[in-house]
Amino acid sequence: MTMEYQNISNSSLSAHTSMIASSTVLGLCCALGVPGNIAGLFMLTQHLKEGSFTPKLMLSLAVSDLLSLISLPVWIYALLNGWVFGHSLCKLISYVVYWSLYSSVLSVTLLSVQRYLQVLYPQRWAKLGQKGQKGLIFGIWTSSGALGSYALYFRNVKKKKDRLLHCYQDYTNKQEQVAVLLVETLVMFVVPLFSLLFFYLRLHQRIRQSASIKSHRLTKLAVRVVMAFFIFSTPCMVNNLVLMALSWESDVSNNVTGALFFINSCVNPFLYAFSARTLRCRRKQHSDEQQQHQNKTE
Repeated sequence: MTMEYQNISNSSLSAHTSMIASSTVLGLCCALGVPGNIAGLFMLTQHLKEGSFTPKLMLSLAVSDLLSLISLPVWIYALLNGWVFGHSLCKLISYVVYWSLYSSVLSVTLLSVQRYLQVLYPQRWAKLGQKGQKGLIFGIWTSSGALGSYALYFRNVKKKKDRLLHCYQDYTNKQEQVAVLLVETLVMFVVPLFSLLFFYLRLHQRIRQSASIKSHRLTKLAVRVVMAFFIFSTPCMVNNLVLMALSWESDVSNNVTGALFFINSCVNPFLYAFSARTLRCRRKQHSDEQQQHQNKTE
């Protein structure tokens, strides 16, 4: 009896610690990510006139990151005090989060395809035109809305063992859970992973083989964005695989891996800022070199 009580006590302590840790991480993501993504939006809009599709795609990525981050205060409060916002808001806010997450993932995936085609096959990419580019972005958001729609059906508000109300995925059987987790794992991880491995490795190989192909600044930025996505999404996808394989489920692992997933939306703006700083330095260096060349010729 004493051992059982001790196990329950340790479990409660572990759950409480994970909630505090997850809330802290989510709070930092919100405090840094929201203003960072807003600044990123302004920075990216300055590059829209260049005609490249990459800034437009990253602008879509920044919007999706911002949408997921602005809901974090609600989730932080719910982690610490339970869900008090009602059944309808549980479904609606969850749907917006899933919509933005799928949009972010699809934008990252399209980045790898776009940079590969635009750098190695510019003429084929040019045939797409402005209308085609707008169609791709529209397709990302409509597809993401459709993919995240299961949140409207499965999200529910119920009491758990801690006697608090929680907004979570309420499956009626294991088959439903496996189906949803399988879709999440394939769309949010497996497909982007193989996209990254195939297109960027091919792109890197062709750049090394051909001296006529220059290393593009936006290509490097796109690679950083994709790599950051995989670093922070991998724990969440591993947790999904465990849930599919076993009947065991832990709120601790769900809270921690979910919080890590949001870090990616916070990191992207700093990658944009780093790229912009590098670009300004290179422009200044290039301008100085041109000035020196003109002085020598004179």
